[in-house]
Amino acid sequence: MISYFCTAATEELPLSIRSTIPSLLTAIVALASCFGASAQDSSRQQPTSINLPIPSQYDSTKALAALRSRLDAVFGGPAHRSAQFSGYVVSLKRGNVLYERNPNLMLTPASTTKLFSTAAAFHLFGPNGGINTDIHTDGRLDDKGTLHGNVYLIGRGDALLTVNDLEDLADKVRAAGVKRITGNVYADNSHFDPVGDRAVYSGDGEQVQPMPPVAALTVNKGTVTVLVTGSVGGRVSVQTIPSSETFDVVIAGGAPAKGRRARRGRLQVNSRTLDNGFQQFVVSGSPGANRTVSKYVSMSRPALAAAGTLYSRLRAGGIDIDGTVSEKHAPPAARRLVSFQRPLVDFASVVNKRSDNYLAEHVFKMVGAHCGDHTTTAVRAKKAMLEILDSLDIQRTGCLFNDGSGLSRRNRVSASIETNLLREIATQPYADEFRATLAIAGRDGTLRGRMTGTRAEANLVGKTGTLRNVSALSGYVTTADGEPLAFSFISNGPSVGTYKARENDAGAILAAFSYRTPVVVPPPAAAVVPPAPERRSAIAPKKSVRRKTATPQRQQPRHRIRQRGAGRTTGAIRRSTQKQGRQKATTKRARKRTR
Repeated sequence: MISYFCTAATEELPLSIRSTIPSLLTAIVALASCFGASAQDSSRQQPTSINLPIPSQYDSTKALAALRSRLDAVFGGPAHRSAQFSGYVVSLKRGNVLYERNPNLMLTPASTTKLFSTAAAFHLFGPNGGINTDIHTDGRLDDKGTLHGNVYLIGRGDALLTVNDLEDLADKVRAAGVKRITGNVYADNSHFDPVGDRAVYSGDGEQVQPMPPVAALTVNKGTVTVLVTGSVGGRVSVQTIPSSETFDVVIAGGAPAKGRRARRGRLQVNSRTLDNGFQQFVVSGSPGANRTVSKYVSMSRPALAAAGTLYSRLRAGGIDIDGTVSEKHAPPAARRLVSFQRPLVDFASVVNKRSDNYLAEHVFKMVGAHCGDHTTTAVRAKKAMLEILDSLDIQRTGCLFNDGSGLSRRNRVSASIETNLLREIATQPYADEFRATLAIAGRDGTLRGRMTGTRAEANLVGKTGTLRNVSALSGYVTTADGEPLAFSFISNGPSVGTYKARENDAGAILAAFSYRTPVVVPPPAAAVVPPAPERRSAIAPKKSVRRKTATPQRQQPRHRIRQRGAGRTTGAIRRSTQKQGRQKATTKRARKRTR
């Protein structure tokens, strides 16, 4: 075909030119086929999204601007317009600020105060620190197993101490060869100051949450469970958990009430402290036959109750005790007999994950006692927490702590202070242990039911804060790029539930954040040949015909359509079918009658 074209179209050209044309045309056709295939392949390609391995400055700027815009939309809604808000987000890898909104505004932080008290404890005790509960003695153990002297149960703030822990201590005493104690079992509660009421040592004068006295020595978190079981005839049996030599039970109940008087709450358990410091429980009424009711009562003297429990466990283990249970400071010359230690990370995990206020106040006083003050422990703890911020080079102007749990509404912290604390903790030897104490989004603690189904689930860890008119969330989260962030959001206002929902939104946004802005790559554009200009004949020029634009007809309402067949509406067809069915039924009945 090419040779024919060359022969037919180039007969008039010189011989030298005609000889080169076939090879030129062959090359042109080959190139055209290549371009055609390329254009055809490109027309089948779809736009692809590419994540750039190293984002450009323009892309990272756009990504940060988009992040800030989204967070501003989250915390700038109607609920936050009537609230005070402080927010701050920093990168632990780059050190730059990703987001800030009133970062230095001092607000009530609620339970995020626990971040400061537990961080202070880790800073002082170290990553492997623990809380000891010891048994000391001022006596001498002879060859027959008789301990000539007293034993002292010394507490240092472990409010998680249980009956099983005291039983382990009793077993260790027996394993040390002790078969008899000639003296007394004393409770040494001197590690903390004697002021156990949080409302008093915080200066609030407000009982935000009733709790047992904060004491250096306690058992079962300072709470007694009184189990009352009723039987036929109105008799009741009472059991206390834990059992202690310092508990006295008096049953003053009669037959269960009947009729209208038989209502919930007829059973009452009252408590009072006797002259010797023992606690008496007066049970009146009955829960009814074959029913058991639990009543929870705070220990009035937690240290004495713990020593009474140890006394019971020692005797249950076969050790005879000549003396009784009382309170007394161990003399300096007393030597340690046995010891039990709870890891600080285990204790702090309950504080931060479950936001346990009672345990947090024990951490608070542990900090003060560790600094050497056992007479005004709470005052020293307030000072120590601020000193630790100074040692971490955190600007704390206006920062104020009155307790360790955050129940005090007079505590003052900003989002920048909380975030900077978390950032500095990440560089400390106890960073991993501290992080392990925080609640995990969608998994445990106070974040168990939050941010589920988002990138923040099982990723974000943090500490929540909740009081009337206060909501807060502070912690760590890893972005979609694998970049660790520290953040803090504090809201003071009336819509606490809405603030928590916005905190969830912000956590999900931070977890999904990426600097790598998706770039859409368009397919290569196919070569488009412009159409040849239209030739007009000189003999018969075309007339310009004005085309009429079809005007859309207005759709008639369905109730006006009366055409049969396809034009009918569904309702019209249904009515027609029903009418035909009625006619057939009438015809059948008529035929039956004629038969």
